[in-house]
Amino acid sequence: MGHCEEVLRRCAEACLTVLLIGYHGVGKTMMVLQEAARRHLRLKYYSASTLDPWTDLVGVPVPEKVSGTGQDSPGWFLRFVRPEDLLLAEIVFFDELNRSHPKIQNAVLEMIQFRTINGVPLPKLKMVWAAINPPNDIYHVTELDPALLDRFQVHLCVPAEPSVAFYRNKAGLPMGVAQALVNWWRFDLDDDLRRAISPRRLEYMGRNFVNGIELRHSLPPSTKAPLPNLARRLSGKNSLPFELTRETLVTHQVEIISEMKSNADVMLAVHERLECWPDVVARCVPLFLALTSENQLAILKNTAVKVALLNLARQGRNGNGDLRQLADRLLAVGIMR
Repeated sequence: MGHCEEVLRRCAEACLTVLLIGYHGVGKTMMVLQEAARRHLRLKYYSASTLDPWTDLVGVPVPEKVSGTGQDSPGWFLRFVRPEDLLLAEIVFFDELNRSHPKIQNAVLEMIQFRTINGVPLPKLKMVWAAINPPNDIYHVTELDPALLDRFQVHLCVPAEPSVAFYRNKAGLPMGVAQALVNWWRFDLDDDLRRAISPRRLEYMGRNFVNGIELRHSLPPSTKAPLPNLARRLSGKNSLPFELTRETLVTHQVEIISEMKSNADVMLAVHERLECWPDVVARCVPLFLALTSENQLAILKNTAVKVALLNLARQGRNGNGDLRQLADRLLAVGIMR
């Protein structure tokens, strides 16, 4: 996020048009509002998806009578009345631009290209910024017209980067809660869940936890996240000096197994990760063998895991060490004959 904020500062200094692209809840709008406030720019914010093209932007046509003599005989003309704050704005920001009406997008194109709206100059306007969600299967949004896309001088992709400092200093969460939330998001969630659980959603979860609301009520029912992991992190029961990642599960098996013998929380954490990450189970045979029989059987329900471990067990049937123990274990539970 720090890199994106620095890019926005440079864009503001040079009065460049900017299109911010990122998933929901990653902080696009917050960055724009903060930069406008930092530079003391008069900002006009629009939620583009709810804009009315006429009353909110282009203007409402009002007939006015003109008088004269001869060829300038009395007649009528249309004067477009639009919000006063638009005429005073130094920066205009269109949030959710690719959810807007095509007339809005056409008006934005004119504002960027000519600093006018319906041909009338916007005398104070220095720059136009906008934000969109990526046009993919996740969002019900439309692609922006290529001509409009081409008018933005900077296309800034904003990644999801939950920050302990933000949750602690700006959201006001206790340090332990902020750290637990960020570590859970980084280490316990897969890519799909990290897209579903935005940094903004993570903040809501932290606030709800502090207010005594159960974690399960902070997520939509369709989002199947490992909440027991988060509960354990929030309780401070992580005794290992490193995070349980795909890499550390492979490289620190001796230390993990030692801790598993006396710490049921670590045992549960290892089980949950091996169940979520079947691609590493075959490289963690000692960890698998150190689990309880119940946990082993739960992991073996995954077909990919079962096939991988069966292949290893057949190699170790006539040998010694972990692979022989694996073969014996799979025989004992009826997975191998």
